[in-house]
Formats: sequence, structure tokens, C-alpha cells
Amino acid sequence: MRKEDIIKIPSMEEMEKWLGRRWFKADRSDIVLYLSIIAYTLVFSCLTILRHYAFKTRAWDLGIFTQSLWTTLNANGFFYHTCELPVNPSGSFFGVHFSPILFLILPVYWIIQKPETLLVLQSFILALAALPIYKLARDNAGGRIVGLVFAVAYLIFPATQFVNWYDFHVQAFLPLFFAYTIYYITKENWPRYFVFMFLSLMCEEHAAQIMLFVGIYIAWKYRASIYSSIKRKNLAEKKLLIPFTTMIVSIVWYWFTIWQRDTFFPTNPEAIEEFLGSGNFAILGAKNPLEVPLLVVLRPWNAVQALAYDFHIKLLYIGLIFGPLAFFSFRNPSVLIPTIPWFGFSLISQSLPHHLLGHQYDAYVVSFIFAAAIFAVRKNFLKESGLKIVRGSMKKMMVVSLIFFVGASPLSPVVNALFPEYMSIYRGEHERQLSEVLNTLPSNASILTQDNLFPHVSHRTNAYVVPGRWINSSIHDIIIDFVNQTMDEVEYVLVDDKTDSPVTKLVLSLLETKPQFSLITSKDKGTILLYRAPP
Repeated sequence: MRKEDIIKIPSMEEMEKWLGRRWFKADRSDIVLYLSIIAYTLVFSCLTILRHYAFKTRAWDLGIFTQSLWTTLNANGFFYHTCELPVNPSGSFFGVHFSPILFLILPVYWIIQKPETLLVLQSFILALAALPIYKLARDNAGGRIVGLVFAVAYLIFPATQFVNWYDFHVQAFLPLFFAYTIYYITKENWPRYFVFMFLSLMCEEHAAQIMLFVGIYIAWKYRASIYSSIKRKNLAEKKLLIPFTTMIVSIVWYWFTIWQRDTFFPTNPEAIEEFLGSGNFAILGAKNPLEVPLLVVLRPWNAVQALAYDFHIKLLYIGLIFGPLAFFSFRNPSVLIPTIPWFGFSLISQSLPHHLLGHQYDAYVVSFIFAAAIFAVRKNFLKESGLKIVRGSMKKMMVVSLIFFVGASPLSPVVNALFPEYMSIYRGEHERQLSEVLNTLPSNASILTQDNLFPHVSHRTNAYVVPGRWINSSIHDIIIDFVNQTMDEVEYVLVDDKTDSPVTKLVLSLLETKPQFSLITSKDKGTILLYRAPP
């Protein structure tokens, strides 16, 4: 008996027919998609909450968002947080990033005011982006089965999962909004396109740079029609107006975000270079990220040197971003035009988080990488015998996606072995004792603590964090003055030498000059220390 007689692999047509059958008043493909989204949401909600309970979340950025939302709901603040007061004296999140999307998050956070709410919300929103990716692939690249392959590939995409892993960020909304933006471009449904364009812009000011290049992409996509319209002097043609409206709105929006920050929430002038991250572009010599494109042209040798910095890591980064889709995205490079701002920035930068998985930044480009791969598959689908080619492409993509998932996902045993401290969600005796100490604090007490403990005390206006990230920076003296002054104003100081030894040493050295503080709790062989000053 032949092997093919025993195991018959259904054709794509047969799978498409099966997936199109109704089940509980919905296509089977839709049900599979919804179950995949739910499964992802449950898994990553649980894992990120466990990570929070293991004290692996940080003031930057879960603590910033929990305090910003809490003060807005309960203390008449305008998204006020204390984490960056040395740099952003207003304390408003809008002094750092322009994110009106926070107004839409407020009602959700009002229902259950806990950091866990944001972790669940982020997992769901990231998972939900699988829906427009599915629709885009289904409608353009071969039907339901292709749509499901791309949707599942997105959900197991290491970059997606690392955005989810690292605290909470408003950039988590971008894959959903950008994917719908692309979807409605293909449908030429311009009203809905503009809805998702504005939702994208509401997330964070740098989305305007991406949307500027979305406008350039649309202009390229419809270049023949635009040329014809200009030639006929028909300047009211939609395919001419849409891309240029997108570009103009994006430029004006970005200018407005800078203006509102400088006008209402000005940065500490002594810390402006640190705020702008000028140290990330020391080789290029840029003092401001906006100078990068010009200086790349004016200083090409410096640009080459900046690109060569950490080149092996940057090359690995490109491989981890494009590899899970078997590099299909490069077969339709025009759809990658909107990724130019991010990759141009990240590959010139000297900051490791800008070219390493594990942070929120990849949310800027994920949707476009998938869209480019989808349209590459579409080229095969439109050919004769296209379904056979597509079937081969889908097999290849799923195999490669699974390989990268096993080797590079935050769920990967390989990644856990290489970065055990960052990936661990283990809650042991030390973490249990930290929780006991935190539970002894009055809910409204003022406190100064460290990065990984701040999210657990952030539901108060008078919680502060030692900005350890800036201790060795150009604003060292400003930070020391801030910590010193804050100690004189708070009732409690809590540090944990095991998880943040440099900050603990700094705090203890400053406490030697403050006799009003007394040690009231010492746990786990003196690594957990709680000090109190008289009220």
C-alpha cells in the first residue's frame, strides 16, 4: 500500500471549502482565528502578570503608565507621574510623549485600577492585530487558509511577543491600527483609512513619522494615476489627494506634538540632551534625532561608522525581524517604505535597545513586514497554478516561523537559558518577602524606591523612584540632587540590594547623612531594607 493512500493531504481548495463552512453562524476559519486570539491573550496575560508578581516589571514603563492613569482618575492630575521629574518637571506624560490614546484607556483602567489591567489589555490588543492581518491575507493572497497561516505566524512572531513581554506601552496599539490602515488602503476605503490613521497618530508622536512614509507609499502605489492626474491638471483626484493629505497631516501633527510639549510641559533645559538621547548618536554627531537624516547625507563616513557600531547585533536584529516570514517581505519592498524611519533610526543608533528584540519599538514596523510578505505571496497567487506555489510558500513560512518561535520567542527555552534574569517569572522566597514588606506600607504613604519595586507602589501621587538609568549619565548631579531632596520629603525608603545593587548603594550612602531615617525592616539577610522617617 502506498503512503499517499494511507495519509491523504487535502488540497488548498479542499481546506478552503472546509474552512468556509458555517459553524455556530460563523465561518470555521473565523472561529479558528478568534480562538487563536483568545489563546494568545490568555497565555501572555498570565505570563506577564506572573512576571509582574516576580518583580520583573519596571517603573520604565509599567510604573509610569499606572501612576499616570491613577493620578488622572483619582488625584486631578493630567497623566501625572513622578518617574522623570528631573527631566520633565511638569510630571505629565504629555511632557515626554504625545499620546491621546490614553484617554481611551482611562475608562478601561477605571473599572479595575491595577497594573494587571494594563498587562491584560496589552496582550489582547496585540493579539487583535491578527484580525486585520488575516483579512489582508485572505482577501489578497489566496483565501482563508493563507489568512490563517499569516495570522498564526503573527501570533508566534518573536517581535510581537517581545513587545508584549516588556511592561506596558502605548505602541502596543500600533500593529492593530497600522494593519487596518494598510487593509483599508487596499480596499480604497478612505474614510476608514483616515480613522485608523488618526488612531495611529494618537498613540505616540513618532507614529507621525511612520504615517508620513505611509503617504509616500500610497503615492508610489498610485504613481501612474497621480502622474496622469497631474498631466490632466485634475488635482482633485482622490489618488492624488490621499497621499499628500496623509503627508501634510503627519507633518503638521508631529509639529503640533513638539509645540504642545515645549509650550505646556517644557523639558528641564539642563537635561535636554539626555532627554533627546543625543548620546545615542555620538558617532554621527546628532544632538537631536531629527538631525539624523541630514547628517547621514552631510557626514557619510560618520554614518558608515555608526552603522558599523554593533554591526553583528544589528545584522542579527534584521534576521530576527524578517527571518520568521522566510524573508518574503523583501520580495515586495515597496510596502516596507513606512519602515524607513524606524530602521534608519535604529541602525544608526548606538543604543542597544534600538536594535535588539525585547522592547516596544518593533511595534512600529511589524504590520508592514507582514503586509509586504502578504503582497509577495499575492504575486504568486495571481499567476497560473498560483495555488500550488502559494501552498509551497505557506509550508515554508510555517516551518520557518516555528523554527524562529522555538529559537527566539520569549517562550523559547533557548532565550530563557541565555537571558535567565530578564526572562524569569519565578517567584521565590525573596519575592515573597518583598511582597510582605510592601503589604506593611500604608496605602497613602510617601515612598522612594527603586525601578522594579515602583510599579507595586505607583497608585499614589507621592511615590518616587530613584532614576538608576541616569546615575552614570551626563545629568548625574541633577539626579543626585533629586534623590537627596526627595528623601527629605518622603516617609519611607525601600531598596532591594539583590535586584538593584547600584541604586541600593547610592541610597544607603545618602541615608548616612539623614539621621531622621531609621531602619524598621530588614529581610532576606539584609538585602531588603525599609527605612522610615518620622511623619
